Amino acid sequence: MTQDFKEIFKTLKPVFQKHTSKLVVKKDSPGYYELWTGKPVELAGRKFDELFFASIAIKKNFVGFYYFPIYTNPEIKKDLPPGLLKLLSGKSCFHVKKLDDNLLKDIESALEFGYRFYSKKGFI
Repeated sequence: MTQDFKEIFKTLKPVFQKHTSKLVVKKDSPGYYELWTGKPVELAGRKFDELFFASIAIKKNFVGFYYFPIYTNPEIKKDLPPGLLKLLSGKSCFHVKKLDDNLLKDIESALEFGYRFYSKKGFI
């Protein structure tokens, strides 16, 4: 873990913690933080005891921002900030290597959008 990635994680974690009133913290360890719905959910005709929402994890070459709302509904991509979408790798993981004020706002916006989306769907 590089100091830069620790600082990115340290900056992002409180942004995630803003949503803990309705989401459940499943894992909270150095370099890893994870939020779930904490209630039964039906998605695509399947029933789940709970549904993953988002996490951040320090990796070797980046801080991963894992964002499940984009996986559950790929159409969400059109509503995410372009600066954040540039960091998308795969279906739902954003590779954060440097964090500036604009990217921080983009991540805050994505989390808020995902939270509203999950609320509207009755997931939380």
